[in-house]
Amino acid sequence: MPVKELTNLTVTDLFREYKRSFKEYWQDHDETVKAFRRKLIEGSLEAEREMLISCKPYERHTKRKDYRNGYWRRWITLKDGRLEIRMPRIRGGGYDSTIIPRYQQRIDEVNAALLKIFLYGASTRLTGEALKPLLGEGVSAQTISNIAKSLDEEVAQYHKRKLEDRYLYLFLDGIVLKTRTGFGSKKKTVLAAYGITVQGKRELIDFMVTSYESEKRWEGFLNNLYNRGLTGEVLGLVITDGNAGLENAVDYVYPKVKRQRCWVHKLRNVSNYLRKKDQDRCIKEARAMYNAKHRQEAIAVYRKWAKKWRAVSAKAVKCIDKDLEELLNFYSCPKEIRIKVRTTNVIERAFREVRRRTRPMNCFNNTQSIERIVYAVLNHLNDKWGIKPLKEFTQRS
Repeated sequence: MPVKELTNLTVTDLFREYKRSFKEYWQDHDETVKAFRRKLIEGSLEAEREMLISCKPYERHTKRKDYRNGYWRRWITLKDGRLEIRMPRIRGGGYDSTIIPRYQQRIDEVNAALLKIFLYGASTRLTGEALKPLLGEGVSAQTISNIAKSLDEEVAQYHKRKLEDRYLYLFLDGIVLKTRTGFGSKKKTVLAAYGITVQGKRELIDFMVTSYESEKRWEGFLNNLYNRGLTGEVLGLVITDGNAGLENAVDYVYPKVKRQRCWVHKLRNVSNYLRKKDQDRCIKEARAMYNAKHRQEAIAVYRKWAKKWRAVSAKAVKCIDKDLEELLNFYSCPKEIRIKVRTTNVIERAFREVRRRTRPMNCFNNTQSIERIVYAVLNHLNDKWGIKPLKEFTQRS
């Protein structure tokens, strides 16, 4: 290009030329890499056939087990796109290749990536489209569902694994999700257990999908935990939301362990007995009970509060009075951890993550699909927390 023409080029022209050259370079580079991979894979397949028939090309001897029979073509999706491969055949019939198994359309890494996108919150349709620019093809929603089914065995092992009796605090709560039926949607309840160990490690221990929440269902869930190792020898406190069936089940399975009633749920119940104009002031004064320095001070605050508000709403005062001992059990814990064990907020936060993940799905097809998603979310949270203990446990004097 003449110098005069170069001087007339604008920055936009130069950038356009750069983009074109860069694109052509990577296209050539991509084709080179794909050709190399195709050659490597087909060479491995050829070596595999050679071992299977015990004879090299054009070799003649009595040790031969079979004969070559040409090739057939199939597509396989790699991490950087689809690739057409020549698959060797033998005269005796088809054989299962260990390099590219029969019916496998994608390598395991691609399936793992699709599964992770799905579990992180995308719908089956959006998941199939997410990797299309890289893979060169979309993946159907049914394929994503089939990939998700690979979790079933992992979920089954999760429910059967042995538990260590190392939990100091145990939080119990449930969440309601919907499943599809031939007559509309039907509610399912997920019962869950969240624990904090003696070392301060937090963990979502297990869950159970059931038709409804009841004393028998909670008793069955807790008995399962008990029989797998969570016998409660070091358990100091069980935190619940006040569900009567759950409380009875806890008393049956862990009769020697103190129970802590969730203050959030309790104050919500108290509010229901108050006139709207009194709610904010009454609840604000009631919060002083769990902000006291110790149990004795909390009891003194309660007496003062009850004396003031009994004339306004005797039912609101009675709502606190009948469960006062269980509401104040958290004062037996170290000061640093009290804020975490006086409510079920920690397990509620985990449920919010479950709801965030399930919101795009509206409702599930069956119980197995609930199991997969809930397991994936809880397992992700456990991995995220890792072995790092809560700060409150590492800063004790």
